[in-house]
Amino acid sequence: MRAYDYDAGDALPAHGRVFTQWHGETERPDGGAVDSAGNYWIAFYRGGKVLQISPRGETIAEYAVPAMCPTMCAFGGADLRTLYVTTARQMREADELARLPQSGGIFAMRVDVPGLPEPRFRG
Repeated sequence: MRAYDYDAGDALPAHGRVFTQWHGETERPDGGAVDSAGNYWIAFYRGGKVLQISPRGETIAEYAVPAMCPTMCAFGGADLRTLYVTTARQMREADELARLPQSGGIFAMRVDVPGLPEPRFRG
């Protein structure tokens, strides 16, 4: 995964660099969100988990999700301290769905560090 500096005024990424890497068969990062401490929360499609990654690219915590394919993380709630995680159900095998019947659901957990509000689209 690569990281870039970003200037909202210019709306251009710059100074690309390797942020972190994964190599396992189920290490397929999908959608993520950033909290107010600069940590990156990322869903692992086919990995059944969400990782919290520090601004230096180090894994802080790993959270299991009761579905094989988490797809996206997003912060919500009035204080942005609820992490929501969406999951996929389509094209999953019957035996997987029997083991993980909540696949396709949306899950939530409280976190210590609030997320960042999403920027408004200027276009």
